[in-house]
Formats: sequence, C-alpha cells, structure tokens
Amino acid sequence: MSRPHFEHVGLTVGDLDRMVAFFTEMLGFELKARLQPIDPGAVAGITGIGSAVVAEIAYVAKGDTTFELLQYREPAPTRSALRPCDPGYMHWLVAVDGFAEGVTLAARYGFAPVSEPYLIAAGPNAGKLGTYLRHPDGFSLEIIGPRIP
Repeated sequence: MSRPHFEHVGLTVGDLDRMVAFFTEMLGFELKARLQPIDPGAVAGITGIGSAVVAEIAYVAKGDTTFELLQYREPAPTRSALRPCDPGYMHWLVAVDGFAEGVTLAARYGFAPVSEPYLIAAGPNAGKLGTYLRHPDGFSLEIIGPRIP
C-alpha cells in the first residue's frame, strides 16, 4: 500500500466570493476551479448530514497547498464558538512585512482583532508583534509582523 498523501483543507464559508478574494488577493493563492457540486449526494453522504446541499465550491492553491472552499445552501449555518484553548480549534499564521498594514488588509476580508498586538518576548518570534483575528465564519488568523528594531 502506498503512503497516504495530503490533498486539501476544506473550509465551509458563508461568503464564497469574499473568501476567494482573501486567498487570492491577500495570500497570493490561484483560483484553480469554481463549480457546482458534480455529485450533489456526495456531500450529504460523506458528511453524514442528510440535508446538506452545497451551493458552490472553489479550489484555491499555492504551491503544494490547496484549500477547498464550500458554501452550503442547506441546512442553515450556525457559528463556531471554539476558543483557542478548545480541542478542534485551528488557526492560520500569516507573516507580514508591516504589522498594522497586515491587520488592516485582513480586516477588508472580515477579520477583526480579538486581542491587542502583543510584543513577543522570547523564542523564534521574539521582538515581533503578534495578534489573533477572527472572521465571522469562525476562522482565526494569527498575524505576525517583522522584528521591531
């Protein structure tokens, strides 16, 4: 048997256009495909949610990393309330050349800071500012700026 390989990360989004823009405009991903589900029953079958209907899917990629962005039509969404200390919580780290500019750019796509900028005191990121930002869909983004001289 061959070794399993990583294929993609799937994210459920509330606004597919906005999230495609975030990945392509802010992070430099390429939109590879945007489509209606080819087998509509697959989503309900794979997720175990019998009423699940995906309106549209987009695939964005950069190098070997691909995200599958799914916008569901049904059932009605609920918002995630996971905290950073809760199992299952995930975040993405984005390193930026300008901390304030990175936070401002992320805000264009719906991300809002959940903490004040923190000056990291020790470790590989010592001397850099960092913060978490939260998206209305429940995604968390960690922004780390350059080392402060």
